[in-house]
Amino acid sequence: MHGHPRALLLALSGLALWLGTTSLLHAQSSGSGIDLQFGSELDAAGLWARECDRAGMTWLAGDAKRTPTGHSYGCVPRPYGIDTDSGTIWQGGGVFSAGYLHLIGDETNAQWRRFSDWEDGLILAANFRWVRRDQGRYVDFRANRIGPDSQYYRAVFGQAGKFRVQAFVRSQPNVLSGNARSIWNGVGSRHLTLTDGLTINGSTAAQVSQVSAAQPLQTLKVVRDKQGLGIEYLLTRQWVATFNASHESREGARPFGGPFFFNFPFPDNGGIYEIPRPIDDSTVNVNAGLRFVSRDWRMQLSYSGSFFRNAYTGFDYEIPYSTWAVVPGVVTPQIPLGQFSYEPDNDYHHLSATLSRRTRWQGDFSVKAAFGTSRQSDRLLPPTNCQGQIGIPIPGFLYDCADWNTTAALSQQKADLAINTQRLDLRWVLQPTSKLSWQNTAKFHRQDYSGTYWAYNPLTGQYGYIAENGAQGSVVPGEMGVWDPGVNASVPTRVRNLPLDKEIWEAATALTWRPNSKNTLGAGFTFTRTERTHREFATTRDNVLDLNWSNRAINWLNVRANYSFLDRSGHDYQYNPYKFTFSMDLPGYVAPPGGTPAHTIAQLRKYDVGEREQHKLSVMATAALPRQMTLSGTVRGNWNDYDAQVGRQKLDTLGTSVQWDWQPAAGKAAGAWYGYDESDLVFANANDVFITADPNLGGATYLDSGRWSTNDKQRNHYAGANWSQSIGRARLDASWNWTYTRGTTRYDFASADALAYPQLVASATGAYPPMIYRSNALSLSLSIPINPRVGLRLFNTYERARISDWHYLGFDQSRVYDHRVYTDGGPMDYGVNMFGAMVEVRL
Repeated sequence: MHGHPRALLLALSGLALWLGTTSLLHAQSSGSGIDLQFGSELDAAGLWARECDRAGMTWLAGDAKRTPTGHSYGCVPRPYGIDTDSGTIWQGGGVFSAGYLHLIGDETNAQWRRFSDWEDGLILAANFRWVRRDQGRYVDFRANRIGPDSQYYRAVFGQAGKFRVQAFVRSQPNVLSGNARSIWNGVGSRHLTLTDGLTINGSTAAQVSQVSAAQPLQTLKVVRDKQGLGIEYLLTRQWVATFNASHESREGARPFGGPFFFNFPFPDNGGIYEIPRPIDDSTVNVNAGLRFVSRDWRMQLSYSGSFFRNAYTGFDYEIPYSTWAVVPGVVTPQIPLGQFSYEPDNDYHHLSATLSRRTRWQGDFSVKAAFGTSRQSDRLLPPTNCQGQIGIPIPGFLYDCADWNTTAALSQQKADLAINTQRLDLRWVLQPTSKLSWQNTAKFHRQDYSGTYWAYNPLTGQYGYIAENGAQGSVVPGEMGVWDPGVNASVPTRVRNLPLDKEIWEAATALTWRPNSKNTLGAGFTFTRTERTHREFATTRDNVLDLNWSNRAINWLNVRANYSFLDRSGHDYQYNPYKFTFSMDLPGYVAPPGGTPAHTIAQLRKYDVGEREQHKLSVMATAALPRQMTLSGTVRGNWNDYDAQVGRQKLDTLGTSVQWDWQPAAGKAAGAWYGYDESDLVFANANDVFITADPNLGGATYLDSGRWSTNDKQRNHYAGANWSQSIGRARLDASWNWTYTRGTTRYDFASADALAYPQLVASATGAYPPMIYRSNALSLSLSIPINPRVGLRLFNTYERARISDWHYLGFDQSRVYDHRVYTDGGPMDYGVNMFGAMVEVRL
């Protein structure tokens, strides 16, 4: 499955390399490209072993420079081996570092290893640069290796004003569990088989619990390997061409929910399985562009494409438990396998063209048109992989697998679906005076779903799909997920895809006025009209007012404030716009006695399209203090009212931060910071106490006694400090980071009718235990020069975290609860000390 994307990448890369060596073409480096930021947790900025240039940002003045908002510029890396007096030969050099990393403590903890996968072993780093000044040529090479799954290698070469080429390879892990216990063999493969001691459809909960507890701990992770190439050329002084391509593959396994019908209402029945889902897919991304620039005109043409492929169409896993029907006196056929389909292969193409021209009043007018399409036409899997029969052996509810386990049971062999987009943007910026600017934009965006898929079986003449590989319909009659005009004429089930076409019209205007040298004022208004098909609101209107102010009344103080108000409105809310995708819309559907069960609460408002008022405020201040110190602070708030009786009612966030920086000289820096943010989310709903056709809150289905609400509160504190200091010829770097997060969820309910387990009403306290994450990390690094070319770097990091997550309470005792089987043990406390030593050689 991976061959096609890789062949495409190699072909495009070969063409780009041929163009890069053609002397008749020239190129211009502009900074555009792929994967511009490279680094690792040992070298976040990608500047391993680089010292600061004492000249700072310029050789013309010795004073340290600041940004327009008052912040001091950071470290400017010192160039390697470059003699400013000679430019007729290649000059440069760099640093190559090699060393060893050793960990002590809870080194397998997933939270500690998340995106680095730390392990004992060899670590490498390199940073080289060569230049030929008289020709403007340069070569850069950077590399960093923490382990086989955490590394990058990047090379850039070019000639100023002519061309630039970048090539890279990188690997990045995502460790998702460090304490998994799998009851299946073949983790990482598409066929998961039960371990010894378990029998398909014949194991008890006690046996599964015993086998689960005996399994060794495993690490579940997904590794991304990516390779890329980027080229930019100056064809003429006015025309620039760019090309970028990358290939990314993901392999590994991750915890994944594998349902097999409900277990909580049916003890010793059904099954909920957390399985180690195998991951094996790849994506090729291609971008190409052409730019034209003249005195009055600018033009840009661009193409981007993305091609996703899965190595497999699906995966399956053996089932340890049996299921039984709620109908007395019958024995149902057992289902030995669960099955999941992967995301389908898909292709994405996007073309855009932008044309700009200078106008009167120092203006700029631009128009942009874009067209895109995203298509998937992967071959579909059969509705089930069962053998023999499934269902309940009573008339109309027993199904022959041969009618459903081949692709002949599909209405079409491929999905053949697409989403097509069109976009038109207009922008006109004017500056009538030196103190006033006026910006106007108009946008049109359309998204069309193309294609219709009917879940129809031509072998049986039935609509729908086999729910949960047949498990659901093997427990409860009429819930196989299949409709026909006979015995299943009253079964509500999904029978076709849901197209979500959308059209957006937007107009905005904004003024920026500078009444004097100390103040800048701004105001803007944006109107957006969104029309949707098959959503609760067919049309919504957003009105947004933006105000901002910047003040420099005090030379050493910069203050900025922003306020935004949003009012979203709609009318004629339809609580169930999806009826046409269900069997209720088919001819021959017969409503059951009492009517078709309500889809959801009529008063429920979905927050993404529902009415909303939002207020956003932020205030930022930066003080440039004496002795090259900077003090900055921010206060921000976001308040949302959703005007909903049922659904999301409120989401408010508030945050503040303060930071102090000190850079008295090159090579010496200190800083400290503190941050706090909080959020409050209020949600309300009601349980369906009875199954009736009444959708109204307080009606026959959603009684007032079934109403409940939750209030989630999140409180986060962050603090840290850093220090860098030269001690003779040595250099010491130290940093400390602290995080404290506390989340609480309170709930309120009208009666036991609102609970999933009404029998537990006496133990319902109104709040879940708090979720707490607390961590401290201290890092020290000492660089010691042995001679002008060789140095020794020693570094140590100690990190400790305490985690409390009530979702995983009791998992240290067992991960099997009746027919619910969990693989991941959840987040755990850890304490790790990591020591490293590296020899650095300057070349």
